[in-house]
Amino acid sequence: MPFEVKTIAESQAKQKKPDSVIKKEEAERVLTALRKGDTVILLDEAGQSMGSRDFAGFLQKTMNAGPKRIVFVIGGPRGLHYKLKNNADKVLSLSAMTFSHQLVRLLFAEQLYRALTILKGIPYHND
Repeated sequence: MPFEVKTIAESQAKQKKPDSVIKKEEAERVLTALRKGDTVILLDEAGQSMGSRDFAGFLQKTMNAGPKRIVFVIGGPRGLHYKLKNNADKVLSLSAMTFSHQLVRLLFAEQLYRALTILKGIPYHND
């Protein structure tokens, strides 16, 4: 399946801004990058937890719904603004633990690969 990683620039902290302002600026940049018809899934520690097989099933169901794109959003170091959370189709958690957003990219890419191998019946995931 086609896959693209797009990085939205973080707010520059040249001038001291409150976290709420920085999160709002980042949310606006993410929302601008979205297209009509996108299914938006946020990755947030407060989201719904799923095992790998459950995630594969969720992904299959989402793909079957026929969105133009499935967009997974990883927040910046300060987290996600409520505007993003309110516009998301789903909020998922990789863990109740907090990880750097750079590490989440790697963890999520592996989980996405794992889900796709489960759906294709490729031996990679072990129950």
